[in-house]
Amino acid sequence: MAKLQSVDVFTPSDFPAHTYVARDEEKLENQLRQALATPGEVISISGPSKSGKTVLVEKVVGRDNLIIITGAGIESPELLWDRVLDWMDIPSSTSTTTTTERSRDLSATVEGELSIPLVGKGSLEGGIRGGLSRSTTSASAAERRGLPQVLKEIAGSDFVLLIDDFHYMNRDVQAEVAMQIKEAARLHTKICTASVPHRADDVVRSNPELRGRVRAIDIDYWKPPQLKQIAFLGFNLLNAGIPEAAVTRFAEEASGSPQLMQAICLQACFELSLREELSLPTPYNVPPDTINLILRETSSRTDFASLVRNMHAGPKTRGTERKDFQFRDGTRGDVYRCVLLAVASDPPSLSLDYNELTDKIRRVCTDETPQPTSVYQACGQVSRMALDMYPAQRVIEWDEGYSLLDIIDPYFLFYIRWSGKLASLASP
Repeated sequence: MAKLQSVDVFTPSDFPAHTYVARDEEKLENQLRQALATPGEVISISGPSKSGKTVLVEKVVGRDNLIIITGAGIESPELLWDRVLDWMDIPSSTSTTTTTERSRDLSATVEGELSIPLVGKGSLEGGIRGGLSRSTTSASAAERRGLPQVLKEIAGSDFVLLIDDFHYMNRDVQAEVAMQIKEAARLHTKICTASVPHRADDVVRSNPELRGRVRAIDIDYWKPPQLKQIAFLGFNLLNAGIPEAAVTRFAEEASGSPQLMQAICLQACFELSLREELSLPTPYNVPPDTINLILRETSSRTDFASLVRNMHAGPKTRGTERKDFQFRDGTRGDVYRCVLLAVASDPPSLSLDYNELTDKIRRVCTDETPQPTSVYQACGQVSRMALDMYPAQRVIEWDEGYSLLDIIDPYFLFYIRWSGKLASLASP
């Protein structure tokens, strides 16, 4: 029997067949099963980026019954249904050729002499029967029929259509798609949409008639104990005894993302030369330096270099140059470097209110710190930069009303903590 490979155990880019963790307290799988069993109901799944929305649906539905279409690039409802038909391998058009044979019987009475070659003449009296045939060929072409054809193929079946990143479609397209989704669900087609939390109500907002017909399933960031279960499951399967302290550190750095936890654990396997299942249980020593190496190498799985560079530079100044500050890492920089260093400092946190942010700022500065108004402005600017660069995907957001800085994408926080990008931008 072939040994289990580490790349099959920890799967950041695929369904975690060996390390799927059901968060029993949320009962997400039961919620989804009940919704799918309810005729005419549309399911809206919302959750942070990389929180396992697609994995949840695949676990409940099964890969063979799941049709995944992303909202990115969908500029019309017709294109959405066309992509579903592409998934089904239905050709864009079909042609049919039909040949029809028609025959007609002929009969006549003949009297007289019949001359037969080489025999001579004789007499003939009686009837002659024969036939006349004609063939007619016609050709016809049929194009795809969009939603009606999709309904014909999957309505009433076990197939589930998942429209991932529904929020990527513009509002006008969402409105048209929402109307068609309502009709498809009425005809017993199982449809799920997946969105980020702040756009979770896009389906209902696009078509208020769906209110009361949409089942909302909300997925939150994973807690460290839940993330640790991924590591324990996988390393136990590989017969590798990884210290709990290392697993705890991995879970803290994963920032609520099971996908990121999978990536960290897989990189740990690479760094520890743990390529496949061991024959006997084997303890491993994973010192802090090795943990840091694992985390640095994992950061290469994502790239926010351009965004961090723009944030670090800040907007162009007009007139007076921004004030520089001295930081504990031995570098100097303005308020923008100060804010980024604070966000990247320990402990990792996806959400910082103003008091938490200023505490971190004080810890990264050696003496003088930026003025509150300067920090407010910098937070607003980095939020706008992220939105300009990633208009359909929130990365970091400043809520001025609540004085709250939210890092929406866990990979962004992980990148600025471990990629070394901030160090490369430093002025000595």
